[in-house]
Amino acid sequence: MRTDVLDIEAFYDTALGRTAASYISARLEQAWGTAKGLRVASFGYGQPYMPVFTAAERTLCLLPEGMGVTAGAVASHACLTSDVYWPLPDASMDRILIVHGLEEAANPRRLLREVWRVLADDGRLIIVVPNRRGPWAMIETTPFSAGRPYLRVQLDRLLKSAMFTPAAHSSALYFPPLDMGFMLRASRAWERAGEYMWSALAGVTLVEAVKEIAIPARGTKADVLQPRLLRPAATRRSARNLHHVGDRATSADAPE
Repeated sequence: MRTDVLDIEAFYDTALGRTAASYISARLEQAWGTAKGLRVASFGYGQPYMPVFTAAERTLCLLPEGMGVTAGAVASHACLTSDVYWPLPDASMDRILIVHGLEEAANPRRLLREVWRVLADDGRLIIVVPNRRGPWAMIETTPFSAGRPYLRVQLDRLLKSAMFTPAAHSSALYFPPLDMGFMLRASRAWERAGEYMWSALAGVTLVEAVKEIAIPARGTKADVLQPRLLRPAATRRSARNLHHVGDRATSADAPE
């Protein structure tokens, strides 16, 4: 069951929601800048964050069908879609942002495989999820408390299972999820202190990942699933040494 889009919109209309969006947006801008000339899509509820990408060639917001969509969202190039079947061609997007999208997915790995299909070969993905240890996942007054929170190691493992390589990590929302004026005025100090003192208690975790491209060495299904080019270097050296040893043994055993 997805959080209703009206509840998420109501959160982002509050001072707490706008403050949270500003800190997450800052992390996205650090990672991708204004996305000049790139095609950017979001999945989940990405409308508060798409204005970061002012120089993008095009932007598109994909909302899960269980979440719903409003007239305002449609006006901002948004549409409803299944988690696992997106109305986009293969390798059609350069950047994909997932926020309020992964934690309530029925099949997170299948969702990421659909992201893999749509993402360009040199594309990048950022996932924003609630941190399992953070207060934002525990206090049920924001959309970040919905669904399944993640630890960084769990998210990395999930990405690798869907053929993505985690490339960078970040965190945000160190201040408590309380819509109080004095707390929000102090939020900047909380954010600065949190990065150095209690990073494990951040409200959300951000992971940037790149798409893996498996190149079969011999064209067989086994080679695609375990491509030789992706094996550790030590393994490849060991394999060559064994090959040479086998050659010598064959030569020694050959009749003169």
